[in-house]
Amino acid sequence: MKTQLTIMAFISMTLFSCQKMLLEPEVENNPVANFEELWKGYDEWYGLFDVKEIDWQEIYAIYKPQVNANTTEAELKDIFHSMIDPLNDNHVFIITTANEPRIESGIFDTLKVQTDFSLDVVRTNYIPELIHYGASIDYGTLPGNIGYVHLGDFTPSQKFYGEAMDKILDELKNTEGMVLDIRDNPGGNDATAQAVAGRFASQQQIYMTVSKKSGPAHDDFTEPFSWYVTPAGESQYTKPVVLLTSRWTQSAGETFALAMQQLSNVKQLGDYTSGAFSDNIARELPNGWYYFVSIGDYRDASGNSLEGIGVEPDMKIVNTKEETLSGVDKALEKAVKLL
Repeated sequence: MKTQLTIMAFISMTLFSCQKMLLEPEVENNPVANFEELWKGYDEWYGLFDVKEIDWQEIYAIYKPQVNANTTEAELKDIFHSMIDPLNDNHVFIITTANEPRIESGIFDTLKVQTDFSLDVVRTNYIPELIHYGASIDYGTLPGNIGYVHLGDFTPSQKFYGEAMDKILDELKNTEGMVLDIRDNPGGNDATAQAVAGRFASQQQIYMTVSKKSGPAHDDFTEPFSWYVTPAGESQYTKPVVLLTSRWTQSAGETFALAMQQLSNVKQLGDYTSGAFSDNIARELPNGWYYFVSIGDYRDASGNSLEGIGVEPDMKIVNTKEETLSGVDKALEKAVKLL
């Protein structure tokens, strides 16, 4: 999604997304220096060169000759876009000024607006009594006594989500099954997502491992850390669940999908998720532009990296733009039939 930000709003966004701002010592501000800083920043801290089989030195050899003291700002933007595009990473982007779209690397370079899901359609045509809870959750009951919970993001605290799920699962405990909808979930806190997934678990299971960059060499990583989904909270909902996902399901939304995939009572329906799991950090160039670098290597329970791919649904059903505009959510309708 293209976002126009002032620097202050940008800083607020980075804090909101639990991202870290790293400011380098001041260096000369010219096109060549900015190129060198950008290339070096990714070379030292990007965590997915091996996973994606990218030769970053080759990128340098291609684009360094295109930059000189007379390179214009517009030309530099185009060069930077060409450099990061092969990374195919939604957590890799560059913010130039407050009045311009981000320079994207992943699928959001082509996907501008979500057209396969609208919560308003759910509220208007499927659950008129949809209840809004806090800033992130909506829930209600679909025809056929099927529960519905929309999780808008995982940025709220575990305490908030714990209290929310206590209330919601108690109200929906007598339903025949449940639809969990994360089709527009941009992520947030992996630990919060883990805790919410635990409300649907009956036993402990590993669902991912995470290593993070620990130094400038391409193979400088921390030891892999295992993440488990474990029964959590006052009660667990272990009846059948359908998890709805889309290409707009990102980051902690995707690690939530990884956890839910391990549960025998859960089926995933919709589209592949975004394929952007890793944490990222923000760094500043001499010219004041900010660039974001993915620093993690996230793997599923089988040890596979799904970066740039996404979590595959058990059944792929994607609403068209025309269906959404006409008020039809065929993915939701199919989820109800499965339950």
